[in-house]
Amino acid sequence: MRLTERHILFIPSWYPSSDAPLAGTFFQEQAAMFAEVGHKVGVLHARFHDLPSATWLKSPSEPITITEEKNITVVRASKRLLQPGPFHRIPPIYKSCVRSREKLALKMYDAYTELNGIPDIIHAKSAMWGAILAKAIAERENIPYVVTVGASIFARGIVGPRELKTAAVTLKSANRLLSVSSTLANDLERILKIPASDFTIVPNMVDPDKFPFTPLPKNETFTFGYMANLVEDKGHSLLLQAFKTVPNAKLLLAGDGPLRKQLEQLTTTLGIDDRVEFVGPIPRENACEFFQEIDAFVHPSRYETFGIVLVEALSTGRPVIATRCGGPNDIIRSEDGILVDVDNADGLSEAMRDMIGMEWDTQPMRDGVVARYTKAAIRRQLLDIYDTML
Repeated sequence: MRLTERHILFIPSWYPSSDAPLAGTFFQEQAAMFAEVGHKVGVLHARFHDLPSATWLKSPSEPITITEEKNITVVRASKRLLQPGPFHRIPPIYKSCVRSREKLALKMYDAYTELNGIPDIIHAKSAMWGAILAKAIAERENIPYVVTVGASIFARGIVGPRELKTAAVTLKSANRLLSVSSTLANDLERILKIPASDFTIVPNMVDPDKFPFTPLPKNETFTFGYMANLVEDKGHSLLLQAFKTVPNAKLLLAGDGPLRKQLEQLTTTLGIDDRVEFVGPIPRENACEFFQEIDAFVHPSRYETFGIVLVEALSTGRPVIATRCGGPNDIIRSEDGILVDVDNADGLSEAMRDMIGMEWDTQPMRDGVVARYTKAAIRRQLLDIYDTML
């Protein structure tokens, strides 16, 4: 039986703050979508700074603060951990580090409940460290907790063996497990030995009002676009090599990063610098304008747990070419665009040439986004999941 109002406590691994206003904005939006329809919502966000760390000296431990932000009670605190990062490999030091984090989380929870009462559900965002803090609270208070895993840290191999063991124990203890894509769930099965079938797929959400549907532009030259940080995993060099054999087309690259000069040089070497434009970073509030300028969106990434930019492009009615790199496998339907293998320049080039010659009914792309990725759709799916835990 569904309650008319729930009390949900979110514990994200990242969340916006005065000095990091863009951190965890997706988590903030998800908390807000419950508060705006009358559910009681709280957020616990603890920030930790390890040695050695550039932020350690600049970021002293801060006391617990509680603020009301758009009908959400937000509890924040930060702590400098005295254990140097490399020494986390030593079991007693690593355990001490975990206990320090858990102890702060429990204090923050006590401060929260003193004002707001006990939540019905704890929803942790990310295994490191949101879920670990949620587990400590849930076990002491006997409250069900659910964990959403959406980060690529496990698949990228940047998590140490002790952290992997902690993450596996934490996730296996949760009442429900969620993943933003089926590929990520399969990766977690391989890495953490948790069956992929234990994960319910709940994708990230998009506000279609911020990415309104518009007809395809009447460009004289067919224009592809790609929006991503200019880093190795995003596959820009492969895209440029593939684009060399795509005649009568332009390519707009939005974003910035350490590879910019190298990629600009590559366009010159390939003889396509007159057809490729580096437009620089684009603020999120202006992303829609970028999509409206292009005929199709191309996404040659090597790994994505989800791929929110693909959904945003589809919301505006732009067909998509993407690699089978994780999240796109779930997102792109046959009516949305073309999927190609990762690191396949010939396949990517062929898909781009095919795209130029095809006619697309773009309204179903928008309709699919509204049905699958709006906050109403995601909120309904999560509320159904919460029902199974109460």
